[in-house]
Amino acid sequence: MGPDLRALLSAALIGTERAPLPTPGPDATGQAAARVTRDDPAGTLLARAALLTLAATAGRQPDPPAPAPTPAPSDPRAEAPARAARHLPHLGGPLLHEWLTLCHAHGYRVPALYLPRLLTLATQDRSLRVPLARVLGERGRWLAHHADSPALAHADAPDEPTWAALSDTDRDTLHRVLRALNPGAARALLRTQFDTERAASRKRLLSAVLDTLSDDDHTLEPLLEGALDDRSPDVQTLARQTLQRLPRSALNARLAAALHDPDTPPSPRDGLSGGPQARLSHVLRHAHPDALLHATPGGPHALITLARDHHLLDDLIAGTLTHRHQPLAQALLAHASTPALRALADPARTLQSGLHDRDPDLILAALAHHPTPWTPEDSHAILALLQDTLRHTDHPSQWPQRWRTLHDHTHHLHPDTTPPPPLPPDAPNHAQSVWHDLMGTLDTRRQIRHDFKEHP
Repeated sequence: MGPDLRALLSAALIGTERAPLPTPGPDATGQAAARVTRDDPAGTLLARAALLTLAATAGRQPDPPAPAPTPAPSDPRAEAPARAARHLPHLGGPLLHEWLTLCHAHGYRVPALYLPRLLTLATQDRSLRVPLARVLGERGRWLAHHADSPALAHADAPDEPTWAALSDTDRDTLHRVLRALNPGAARALLRTQFDTERAASRKRLLSAVLDTLSDDDHTLEPLLEGALDDRSPDVQTLARQTLQRLPRSALNARLAAALHDPDTPPSPRDGLSGGPQARLSHVLRHAHPDALLHATPGGPHALITLARDHHLLDDLIAGTLTHRHQPLAQALLAHASTPALRALADPARTLQSGLHDRDPDLILAALAHHPTPWTPEDSHAILALLQDTLRHTDHPSQWPQRWRTLHDHTHHLHPDTTPPPPLPPDAPNHAQSVWHDLMGTLDTRRQIRHDFKEHP
């Protein structure tokens, strides 16, 4: 606001009946205002104020341009071939996951054209963030930094100010991305920041460790042992569960020592509370089977006998399933041939039994222990069974839930599966629609894989 306009505003506040009109300044706008007159002082004041306001607005100098951002660094990786990238605008869910995984497996990065859409999708679907982070490339990380996706902008542990500026959700995402891209940096970050985080954030960080645990995480044991004394019971529980999953942890050694010593005193910190029977139940249910077998000279047979003698076989079975311990599962089959134990002990034979008996629960239990994608032979057998159960279905509710659950897992079918013959023309419309979508998805997956392999 210039001096002439401020003077007019002061005069307007006092009133033109009690104050004279201010004399305009000598500059061009002031002289232009001086030539504006009306029949009364108030009208002259308003007209001059309108003129000066318009001059101030129209004559304003534009703000200086913001400095240009630092250009994205060059990227040694090539973009995914155009034949493969053509699918990207049409993909979502498991298909997009598979495309990103193939892109990483073939050593490519996402073409720059598709980075904005994928970064937007990753803000809506957290499960996309880690597979996308693997193929963002330098330009993608540069764009993530400028596109309000700071957690995807880092391939190394961030500095202290950057970490402090992130929200709890972004810290969780960044930690999970680092555990996938740079596990050593993720562990270093955890050691540096864990004690300064709030309880909710500490819980998220430990959940990420538990979800993606590897043998190298034994180096986190001092931090995890300290977290057993955390103020938050949830953090204590997560730390305990993580240490139980590490076979050589000191916690597992303490639990294994308690296995054969009923006089072991209670230790709530290690989860050992209640009487001797309750503490033994906890040991059998939660300690890693490797540690229990190491402490039991007679091997699996002696461990099973101990559990049976104390009527705690169900606890040992539960622990075996939690830790996915195949040798102990095989030994337990003679005592409790449950579907879950059968699936863990011998996934291949259990799958064949499930297919033969047309038992979707047994099939799903077995497939939980199969690598993905499933083999072409298994995939063909599963497709044939799904088609047979779908053949006469003309409404979703008529297809039993257990078969629909198996259908929900068909993104694990092998793309090179030979499909069964089409449904007969007189099959209900719903059956035809479900089968058409299933075959279309399988064909798209087959085409994507072919495009990555054959069109560099």
